[in-house]
Amino acid sequence: MTDGLRIFLDTTTTPSGWVYRLTGGGRQFESGAITSLDALSDVLSRHGAHLTDVPWTELPTFGGPPPPRTDGVWSWDERRLLVGPRPDSLQLHPRDGQTVPE
Repeated sequence: MTDGLRIFLDTTTTPSGWVYRLTGGGRQFESGAITSLDALSDVLSRHGAHLTDVPWTELPTFGGPPPPRTDGVWSWDERRLLVGPRPDSLQLHPRDGQTVPE
């Protein structure tokens, strides 16, 4: 039974870094660092339905400027955008001037 997925900035380490923890039944099932957009996308594709206690709209970003249009865009890096309607259904799309899917 899964209690939830937490994504947070761990300030107890030097340097600080984004991490995730998946818990259930009072026990930690899985945890790790989120050091890239690929890692974030992977964690959310596997466990996004269980995201708790931090609004998923406040996910970390990994470089590059914010896109001009951020509707449906939840994170990014210099080359790609993470887009979608729910944390468990996000997809990576290139930043090459293409429009973000509705």
